[in-house]
Amino acid sequence: MDAGAQEIIATQEQYEEAIAVENAVDSIYTLTRLQEIVDEVNNKLISNDGTFETLKWSDEFNSDGQPSSDNWNYDIGNGDWGWGNGEEQYYTKSSNNVTIENGSLKIKAKKEAYGGRSYTSARLKTQGKYSFTYGKLEVRAKLPKGGGTWPAIWMLGNNISTVGWPACGEIDIMEHKGNDLGYISSAIHNNSGSGATPFFHGLNKPDVTDEFHVYGVIWTSKKIQFTVDGNIHYTYNPAVKNDNNWPFNKRQFIILNVAMGGTLGGNIDNGFTEGTMEIDYVRLYQ
Repeated sequence: MDAGAQEIIATQEQYEEAIAVENAVDSIYTLTRLQEIVDEVNNKLISNDGTFETLKWSDEFNSDGQPSSDNWNYDIGNGDWGWGNGEEQYYTKSSNNVTIENGSLKIKAKKEAYGGRSYTSARLKTQGKYSFTYGKLEVRAKLPKGGGTWPAIWMLGNNISTVGWPACGEIDIMEHKGNDLGYISSAIHNNSGSGATPFFHGLNKPDVTDEFHVYGVIWTSKKIQFTVDGNIHYTYNPAVKNDNNWPFNKRQFIILNVAMGGTLGGNIDNGFTEGTMEIDYVRLYQ
């Protein structure tokens, strides 16, 4: 075979490879756009008056052992690479830190040296498993004791990997700090308010570490309302919505975690050894 023929064959192979790559890119774009169209249609079908009554997704945590891999992923590490807030724990997926027992999920923060940190804990998320736009999300939970604990029930925009934080939008359904046992808070983070966000509301609730309560969010295309035991305590509803203050027309995923110390957790008690957030269920209604 002469050099000219070899060059033609090589050129043909390169052409076919280029076409295959182009088709693959087109397929990815088509699937992405198809998902966007499906979301747009579904969002129009979902009630937007806040009366969400149909159970669409849940985890009841009825099977002892590890959480279902169909529902949950984990963040592993200390957060130094971008998602930490000066916290002192190392997140694992060890059964020492996360397990299901007697019908509830237990996320345990422990004093133990691991990964260069003095504490371990767990951070579960539905990212890559389940995300949604609009609905009523409720989580029945009992919060940990101990100064420095920082349990949270919250959500992040599914597009965080492409637009970053806070442009993706963050919905903090419930945060609590062990240094202020009888107080919980809810917040919104976006491009018009991040970090020490002005979109914040706190609520006195003296028994949150002793009793289960239902922490919820009612999310429509018009507003976001935060609830405790079905009672609304804060509403976020910008009069004029734009990309900066309302990235909340796209899918979000759920996060459950217990941090230690950091910007909200504060000083950790010298005598702290272990603190557990117990979660009875996570339920989404639409």
